[in-house]
Amino acid sequence: NQVPVSILINGNGRTGEYIYTGVDAEITKHLKGKGGSFQLKKNKYFDRNNFKTNYEECIINEPGKTYRFRVIGAISQNFPLRLSIDDHKFTAIAMDSRNIEPVPDLTDLWLAAGERYDIVVQTKAKYKSFLPYMIRVFGYTNQHNHAAGSLCTIAWLLYPGQTIDYKHVTDSACTGFHPSSPLRTLNPVPNNYKAWNNRIKYPHLKNSSKTGDIFITDLRAKIQEPTIKTNLADTQYIEFDGNITFNGLRMTYPRVPFLLQNPADETDRCTTKTPANYSCQNVLQEPWAKDHWAEIVLVNKNDGAASHPIHQHGGWYWVVGEGQYDTNTKEFQNGINSTYIKHLDQCCTAKKNCLPRNFDNPPAKDTIQVPPGGYVIIRTHLDNNGTWIFHCHINYHVTIGMAMVLQVGELKRQDWSTGPLQRNVECETPPPPPRGGPTTIYWFYGMENAERCVTPGMTVTFNWVNKDHNVNTVPEADYDSCNVNNPTPYAGDCIWLAPMLDGSVPETYYFACGRHYNSTRSLGYHCHYGGMKAKIHVRSVCP
Repeated sequence: NQVPVSILINGNGRTGEYIYTGVDAEITKHLKGKGGSFQLKKNKYFDRNNFKTNYEECIINEPGKTYRFRVIGAISQNFPLRLSIDDHKFTAIAMDSRNIEPVPDLTDLWLAAGERYDIVVQTKAKYKSFLPYMIRVFGYTNQHNHAAGSLCTIAWLLYPGQTIDYKHVTDSACTGFHPSSPLRTLNPVPNNYKAWNNRIKYPHLKNSSKTGDIFITDLRAKIQEPTIKTNLADTQYIEFDGNITFNGLRMTYPRVPFLLQNPADETDRCTTKTPANYSCQNVLQEPWAKDHWAEIVLVNKNDGAASHPIHQHGGWYWVVGEGQYDTNTKEFQNGINSTYIKHLDQCCTAKKNCLPRNFDNPPAKDTIQVPPGGYVIIRTHLDNNGTWIFHCHINYHVTIGMAMVLQVGELKRQDWSTGPLQRNVECETPPPPPRGGPTTIYWFYGMENAERCVTPGMTVTFNWVNKDHNVNTVPEADYDSCNVNNPTPYAGDCIWLAPMLDGSVPETYYFACGRHYNSTRSLGYHCHYGGMKAKIHVRSVCP
């Protein structure tokens, strides 16, 4: 079950008297970053008199001194979290392990999957003598509809002499987690144009009297990168759409890792001629050039999508630009796309870099939320040779192929060392492709209809985990109409053996999930609405 039910801090926390539950269709929306509505139900394991876990305790041994907290967004799905501390403000001094000019007097900090912040808390010399202060962590179950519900938890900020209430548990309404006073909020989820337009801009961040939201583009690094204006190649524009891809392409991986290929095997690599919604090895190759930079403009269409947190391995990128558009207006009601952004970026006299860019101490990150109906401009220093994955940090999204590889340099030029690893040697286990391999079908609600070709005697594995689905062999007519009824779920895997052929005449077999059948319409819900059906051809030779 992938419905969010609790938040843990350093592995500690509690589920309350009520927890969320939801149907497959809403869970799939949540996983895709497109909302999802859940309902509260009684938590059968809740026992107020017999808790087996406690909340995290942050102990202040020397009141009045400053304490540094490193806050890590170890989040696996589209569930950004907001942190605040009762009756305390804090200063942000670093993000994603890179120092920034301090941003003081913050009341709130948001983190998406993969993001990290270092904050400094000025503790009190004089403090209340009874209960400790609460560090509050809070998030919405639906980023598009905050009324749909929320989750929350606490940690204790414990001063000497204070007493913890070990029977405390946060309620399902998250009482006390919705402050009404003006806030100074760092890194809010960038899906609100009004907040973006009214943000606190650089250089006014240090003015504590200014309240509002502070976005990444207005932060400044402690160190200036002297060569950051040296853009070696043409700017790349990468668009995210409702199919959860980069430019409509789903990432696949080779049997020989990119790092060990000599020469590079480009047989299955994506090209400019690769059609949309295609699975291929999406590699952006740049030379190893220590004083040069690669520039990418990340474009997030506003089609009910997530604020995708895009993460780069192998180092940082520098955020030199960011923008949002008001998708409530007629002009942008259908969102934006990379064609539009590219036009804006090339419509000035210089014919390039027309969108605003800041090269004066731009901040470095390795994970950033890209606003729906907006863009982020990043520059990566081409000084770290190798092959580095670049992906959305929402687990479901990277699993189904929202990723690419940034290759800096080439092995054949000895741009990097492979150490004791042998070159051009295949991995023992082939990497899983986003839609499953030739003999694997990822079986989940919201999938695309699967089609495979196998030879007699081969096995096909329908892969899923939780006890939510089933696999049924059906006639072609029932496959087409989704007239499939089997209410009994079981946990995967399901393995099907391709039978022998009668001569050389090929056969086709049809499969569907039979869960949630509507007898009035003779329609299987999982098959029809969830795409859970597969067509397998058995042939003497597969193309």
